[in-house]
Amino acid sequence: MKKVPNKNNITLINATSSISNFNYHNKKEIYNISKDILINLKNSDFNFTVPKKLIPNKPRIDEEVRLMVLNRENMSIDHQYIYNFNNYFFNGDTIVFNNTKMYKSILYGKKEKTGDNIQVYLLREVNKKEKSWEVLVQPARKIRIGNRLFFLDENNEKLLAVVHDNTISKGRILKFNSDLPNKEFKRKINHLGKIQSDIYTDLKNSFLDLSKMQTLYAKKAGSTSPHFPGLHFSKLLLKKLELQGVNFSYITLHLGTNTYEKILVEDLQKHRMKEEYFNIPIKACQLINSSLKSHKKVCAVGTSTLRALESSVSTYNTLNPKKNWTNKFIYPYYKFNIVNSILTNLHPPKSTLIPLLCAFTGYEFLMKAYDIAIKEKYKFYNFGDAMLIL
Repeated sequence: MKKVPNKNNITLINATSSISNFNYHNKKEIYNISKDILINLKNSDFNFTVPKKLIPNKPRIDEEVRLMVLNRENMSIDHQYIYNFNNYFFNGDTIVFNNTKMYKSILYGKKEKTGDNIQVYLLREVNKKEKSWEVLVQPARKIRIGNRLFFLDENNEKLLAVVHDNTISKGRILKFNSDLPNKEFKRKINHLGKIQSDIYTDLKNSFLDLSKMQTLYAKKAGSTSPHFPGLHFSKLLLKKLELQGVNFSYITLHLGTNTYEKILVEDLQKHRMKEEYFNIPIKACQLINSSLKSHKKVCAVGTSTLRALESSVSTYNTLNPKKNWTNKFIYPYYKFNIVNSILTNLHPPKSTLIPLLCAFTGYEFLMKAYDIAIKEKYKFYNFGDAMLIL
């Protein structure tokens, strides 16, 4: 695991920008990098190697899932199992869940004139009335504006689409030719589509039943990717938390490809996230703001949940109700305003998730934890073990 970069190459910055607000202790701490200087981290500083044997390719039963607990106050690391998650939360704490629901986003079809096989990855709906979607296509070099594509259902009925435009992210805008009402059209898309089980791994054409990729509380359809941290919660675990007086708050952020994309630039400030839609209702704000006011824990389940919450902060550092799009990219030395704990999985090197977690814990502490996770044979990525950061 890579250590803190050589101090001869550091860039000094204003120390106050690194202060992380620990609301539930009402304390402030400087990141654990240095007492008086902070380091301008680059993408290469987040590189490490995960052995392939530590990357599972299918879901595991709850009893197998381990939980690494990082305590930022005393810099300790504890080894538990996910069924002990409730031991870290008490009456008045709030756990924030992303209630997004995944749909089948991969379509296999053909070009109308040539009959060439094509694959379309649905990213997001652009216009409901026009049934236009932003997509990624393969092979991209053969798919141009004006091309007509078709997809066959089990009755050999065609669903037609026309390539309407290109996007700045090397995708396409497709307009589907369908007279179906929007709800029925989406059912048809979901029926024709497939899901990919694990985009982090090198598996090809590996698919699972959609029901196995939904959280227990999935409600709002719109994600093209599963919300994997939420899959750690069983009915029993949720019941134990409820009996302890822990609040459940539900927000929505529809997941796209951000989670799986690697950062390709060395300067983190030059990386651009794709926009994702989020909705934070009034009820969620009331529960979360109440916990913040009482100096209780506010735990985001997943980095997507965290980014949504941090995208709707008032001038008083409280959470505002909001429906909007966010491309928020969090990296050191971001000051968190809402979230003071997070449950997440163990992620790949150079992904957008590692800088985010480093901003939350400090560089040295997170890199140390990942080094220990590899040595202790924790499972990584989507179907892997969990990390709770307090």
